[in-house]
Amino acid sequence: MILKRIKLATSACHTALEDQLPLMHSDLSREEYRQFVGRFFGFYAPLESLLRASNHWQLLAFDYATRQKTPRLVQDLLALGGSAAELAATPRCTNLPALTTPEQQLGCLYVIEGATLGGRIITRQLQTQLGLTPESGGALFDGYGTQTGPHWKAFCTLLTNNADQNDGHSANHCATENRHGEIVAGANHTFEALTHWLFPTSPPVRKPPRIAAHALQPA
Repeated sequence: MILKRIKLATSACHTALEDQLPLMHSDLSREEYRQFVGRFFGFYAPLESLLRASNHWQLLAFDYATRQKTPRLVQDLLALGGSAAELAATPRCTNLPALTTPEQQLGCLYVIEGATLGGRIITRQLQTQLGLTPESGGALFDGYGTQTGPHWKAFCTLLTNNADQNDGHSANHCATENRHGEIVAGANHTFEALTHWLFPTSPPVRKPPRIAAHALQPA
């Protein structure tokens, strides 16, 4: 249930971000692309520092070390002509999403892991339009290569298991609702933080009204 619920609850934020991304534009230049990768680096570097410092990974039973995006961004920026000094001077986002609970952390991961799926389409566009490959500046959007699909399915299983676990409380339904709410909040806050970082003059996102949990049950 959580996968359907989080997809619906984050659809407005997701669409607002996706509609502004220039990565599929036919007039995207190499320099515009390089600048945009730099903006992504400025967001992912501090976000992943925050995630690495989390003490929730053992509880979530998730190996985050192999999922980090910052190393791919460094590889891309260097391949696109950047230097170590330029990377060090790149502005970093300071308005990061609050990730104080395991559930909020899962919501954040839903956003950054889900981005790898659409990234495969961007990879093909970058190769066609700019002649870029994962080795020459498109590593971030190539995700996990041929393992992108299996990695996403593994994360979805992890998310579902953690969202719907029986925690031993008498009011299990209430506990599950609270977990789901925290996961959705973590995802929306991540979308909002990334959108504001990439497009600081964008108008605020109008989110859809809350829908009763039973309305989100799979048919």
